[in-house]
Amino acid sequence: MTKLLTSILMVFSLLTSLSSLAAESSEGGLLSPYYQITEPFTINFATQSQQKVRFLQIKVALKSHDEAIIQSAEVNLPMIQDALRVLFTDQNYQTVSTVAGRQQLQQQALDRVRQLLVEETGNDGLEQVYFTRFILQ
Repeated sequence: MTKLLTSILMVFSLLTSLSSLAAESSEGGLLSPYYQITEPFTINFATQSQQKVRFLQIKVALKSHDEAIIQSAEVNLPMIQDALRVLFTDQNYQTVSTVAGRQQLQQQALDRVRQLLVEETGNDGLEQVYFTRFILQ
């Protein structure tokens, strides 16, 4: 009987801890918010690669501890998608196929999206742009 009581108390304690952790994270305390752009960007490099079929597919996520930035990214999604599509299309296959080129592109994406959000909101709280998928073929 005491084992059962001890087990019940442990489960109750664990559930209480998890619920307080969830409350803190929903208030922005522990977990940083991300905004995942669900539609991937697909770029065709055929004109640059001697008519060989070459593609780049990128999925993008934005990170900010400022919930207003995440909300603004969602509201301004078409503008962000267009700016990133133009940026990605301006790349060449040889550059993005290197680690340094990929890192440079990631920094350019951060700068471009941050600039757009500052223009729209006056807030430069965007911390990072992540490539959650980067497929080069």
